[in-house]
Amino acid sequence: MRVLHTRFIRLLRLNEVEFFQIEMNHTERTAFLLYIDERKSANSKEGNKISIYLVSDFELSASSYEDVLSFNDDLLGMKYNCSYVMEVLPVEEEFHFDFPYHMLAIQEYVQQLLVKVHTDKKLPLLEEADFNYLSQQRLK
Repeated sequence: MRVLHTRFIRLLRLNEVEFFQIEMNHTERTAFLLYIDERKSANSKEGNKISIYLVSDFELSASSYEDVLSFNDDLLGMKYNCSYVMEVLPVEEEFHFDFPYHMLAIQEYVQQLLVKVHTDKKLPLLEEADFNYLSQQRLK
């Protein structure tokens, strides 16, 4: 098992979208991971597909990039009949938000990223209090 020198902080968890902040020990800069579950039908012969986007305004070091790959494999490697692929999604500037006072900025930023990667997913309307729970998906 590989020892990670990078921290992964989950900022948003929904049924089909997750968003993580990546903190590297060798720099003050942060990058992000966006996971999009494509949710193919249960009887699909192809299985399910999860798209991963490494969101950053800089190039990660080789060790941090390896940590990201290891994290992805740890998170998704045990999903039966599910494929995943990671693409780099370059952005103009690093995303910042005022923790814990403006958590809805996360939702706004992720929605912008979803548009940028050309997916038709719309995030549900959230409230600041939704970020106090393990999942931001509201119970019905």
